[in-house]
Amino acid sequence: MTTLRVYVSAACASCAIAYQRVAQVRHLRPHQPIEVIDLDYVRAERRLVVFGTPTYCLDDQIISLGNPSLPALLAELDGATAPPGDIPRAGGDVPSERE
Repeated sequence: MTTLRVYVSAACASCAIAYQRVAQVRHLRPHQPIEVIDLDYVRAERRLVVFGTPTYCLDDQIISLGNPSLPALLAELDGATAPPGDIPRAGGDVPSERE
């Protein structure tokens, strides 16, 4: 399962919302691995791609710079953890004749 990593900082005005999003995800998806990484700590693991806070990553891929809406974040998590055949197509689950 992919890990949601949320990079935060005390100097970040919108990071309070990031902590709320983490709490919401932990409540709604209790088995989702989540790491909150405070970049103010000297030993905090800083990815080269993280240049602002809050930054949301699934494993090493950025999924949001800034706070996503809860539905958008849950959709990202669900899409990342669902087997490829279980992800609904944009136009529905029925493949077109062109495929």
